[in-house]
Amino acid sequence: MLEMLKEAFRSISANKMRTALSMIGIIIGVAAVIAVVSVAEGTSASIRENLSAIGSNLIMVSPGFTRGGGGRVSTSLSDSDLLTKDDADKIVQLCPSVVYVTPLQQGNFIAQYERQNTMSTVLAVYPDIFNMMNLQLAQGEYFTDDDENSRKRVAVIGKEVAEELFPDGDAIGKTIKIASQSTRQNFRVIGVLEKSGTLLFINPDRSIIVPFSAAEQRLFRRSYVSSIVAQASSEEVATQAVNEIDAVMFSKFQDTEKYRIVSQEAMLETVNQTMALLSFMLGSIAGISLLVGGIGIMNIMLVTVTERTREIGVRKAVGANRRHILMQFLLESIILTFVAGIIGVVAGILLSRLVAVVGSIQTAVTPVVVLIAVAISTAVGITFGVFPAMKASKMNPVEALRYE
Repeated sequence: MLEMLKEAFRSISANKMRTALSMIGIIIGVAAVIAVVSVAEGTSASIRENLSAIGSNLIMVSPGFTRGGGGRVSTSLSDSDLLTKDDADKIVQLCPSVVYVTPLQQGNFIAQYERQNTMSTVLAVYPDIFNMMNLQLAQGEYFTDDDENSRKRVAVIGKEVAEELFPDGDAIGKTIKIASQSTRQNFRVIGVLEKSGTLLFINPDRSIIVPFSAAEQRLFRRSYVSSIVAQASSEEVATQAVNEIDAVMFSKFQDTEKYRIVSQEAMLETVNQTMALLSFMLGSIAGISLLVGGIGIMNIMLVTVTERTREIGVRKAVGANRRHILMQFLLESIILTFVAGIIGVVAGILLSRLVAVVGSIQTAVTPVVVLIAVAISTAVGITFGVFPAMKASKMNPVEALRYE
């Protein structure tokens, strides 16, 4: 076996240019598979990290849709089909597995301080939202239940909003104007959030968070809410909490189409399934390069067999059997694809890091992906090397010796 390995390396190194060209397809294929899968894995990990960063066991209730004629979906909901603050209060009373609940009013407004202004999202919520979404303060303080009960016009603003309205960094105690086409209200800034990025369905960095009671009529001027956010008391009772909320909602609407309940666990499961499918699809597309590379290896090995016909004849004449010839050429094919696979792994890791730096995308190269890529490249060598090796092993020694 050792002698076969030495002979295989001598044969491969005899024509370095042809060897390099035959390996390019495999190198590109392995590098593409690793780079594509690493981007998909990194993106999936980033999404899971964002979902986990907001605390656990979150549940969101939002309005559903009513059915129109002929099965069409109607997006215009009547007052009885909408969620209200009272629904949030019922969840608190009737769902023992739920620890926090807040109605959520959400809308885009212009925020202004002196000559500075910016477009931001106003979130009208109960103070519990800070615990539920694990929002941390950079300055100041949160508003409290007392602020909610007394309808105080106070606000906790996101980092980006604070930077745009208060370039000097001094936001606490200042009064900002929140305006739309139909209203204009003053709110006093009491806190600035740390930068967090997008969490679940909101971006706190671009948001102004105010007490629900202060904004319900002054800013939004409507009785219904955008959604209701709840949190189960523990991971063990998260499913039970969803069932309890579903019972409360069904008792009101009598139709499961009129509301939607999405849990954080379900979101994570959906993300995992989606990213797994995406990884498989992108990996399969990149794997086509491996197929093309395998065909290239087979063509090169066929050329090699033709060039070494007289050598095969001599080896058979001095006693080499079919098995020895088959193993010799198959070994050369495997070595070609294995080395190409290793080079492809290195190129794929470098490419994934380049993508992460240039595109500001999180990537993750896992050992499993590396092993699979190398295993596939070696399998390609075996698969596409068998035919040339069998052709060489079946040669008639007399005819091979006569070959010119």
